[in-house]
This record gives sequence, C-alpha cells and structure tokens, in this order.
Amino acid sequence: MPTGWRLWALLAAPLVVLAMGALLVPRFLPERPPLGQRWIAASGTVGRIFRFDPPVARLYFDRSDSVVLNDGWKGATRGAAWASLETFVADHEAGRIPDDVEVVMYDPERWKATPADERRDPINAMRTFAAVARSAGYDQVIVTPHQNLMQVADAVCAADEGETNEEAFVRCGVPYAAASVADVVEIQAQELQERPADYAAFVEAAAAQARSADPDVAVVAGLSTRFSSNAHNLLRAWESVSEVVDGHYLAMPSGIRPWIATRFLSLLAEEHG
Repeated sequence: MPTGWRLWALLAAPLVVLAMGALLVPRFLPERPPLGQRWIAASGTVGRIFRFDPPVARLYFDRSDSVVLNDGWKGATRGAAWASLETFVADHEAGRIPDDVEVVMYDPERWKATPADERRDPINAMRTFAAVARSAGYDQVIVTPHQNLMQVADAVCAADEGETNEEAFVRCGVPYAAASVADVVEIQAQELQERPADYAAFVEAAAAQARSADPDVAVVAGLSTRFSSNAHNLLRAWESVSEVVDGHYLAMPSGIRPWIATRFLSLLAEEHG
C-alpha cells in the first residue's frame, strides 16, 4: 500500500483535476460588474484574485470606476489610504504621495494606527482630512470610519450601556458626518456578513443617514474573507444589500482565503451579471 507523500498525492490528485476542470468550464461573464457597482480593494487583494482567475479580476477591477489602493492596477483608478490624518498631512507636505494617486481614503478605527485624538473625535478628523485632501487637489475622497470607535474611552460620542457599536455609530451621526465631507462612504459591516439580516439592517440604517446628508454620496459596504467561511455566505451578504449600496470594499486581510473572494466574485457575475 502506498505510504507517506505517495498516498497523499494519490488522494489529492482527483481534487486537483476537479479544481482545474472547474476553471476550464466555459462560463458567461458580463461586460460590467453586476448592477454596475463600483469596487474598491487593495492591490494585493486584486493580485491574489488575478492569480486564481484572471477574467474575474479583470471584470471587477480593470475599469476606471474601480479604485485599487496601494500599488494600483492596470485600468483602475489608483488610490491610497491612511489610518491617520496626521500621517496623511505629513505625507502630503513632504511630497511622498505618488503623482498618479487620484483617490485618497481615510480609515479611522480603534487601533494604534489611528492617533488617540482622532479616535476620540473621528468626526472632526474626517472633516479635517477631507479639507486637506480638497486643498491638495484630490477630487475623490473616501472615508471609512469603523464602528469600533464607539468603544473608545473618553470619546466625544460613544456607545451607551446595552447599546451595540452599530446602534451607537448611527445615533452619533457618524455616517451623516462622513457623507457631508466625502464622495464615497464605506460602511464597515463585514463583521456581520455571516448574519445577512444583521448585516443588511446596519448597512440600510447607515446608508439612509449618509444619503440624508448628501443624496449623491456613493455608499459602499465592506466584505471580507476574514469573516466568511465560504463564497456563498459572501454572496448572501451581497444580495441582502444589493438594492441599498453603490458598491463594495472587498478586503482580504493578510491575504487570507483568496479562493473564497475569487469564487464569490465568479458566482456573483454568473448569477447576477
């Protein structure tokens, strides 16, 4: 009987053949992402998707209305992101931002990357970030404040006892403030994506408040491979807000589970394209 790596190879071979066959099966892909939505992702995320399925990566990201952060992507609009207003100002003043960056994004969260004063008063920090960005000539500003800011000690507005971060986020008017200064607002609902009803409820409430500040603001919702066990769950989360948002930010923290993101985008194109 085969032992060791030989046995593993015999067992794995059929799976490899099946996987390769799945990639070779003819399929229909639309000319544009479903519903004409806009997609935002980091260049590392797009690169990993491309390695698994080049046509799918091209469909969602080889287009000017998609924003690819960090190193950019051919055909997409290049963006750059900061978790710190202080760092953004310093980079701008020192001329460290590449000339081909057209979109700037501010991502304040309850983490060390965002300075304490910005964590305590994210609304003021968003306003200042947008003002600096506009004065620097950037026409597109994205803000993506995380609802965990509602747990910051001594915050200007924080969660009350018995209140969820999502409830406090809306009560404190963070989506309204974000939409008042930005062109695109991301609702970071990805931690709820395995529970589509909760995901949709938060996204709907935050999106409604954002659009009450600016009916023309683009609202995108977060999706992440960190919080999803399979592609179908990501698809259900997408479906739960398909009539609410203008697009999505697709995250793949530390490159985790790229096959889930790839399969999700493929399913989405095939079923809703």
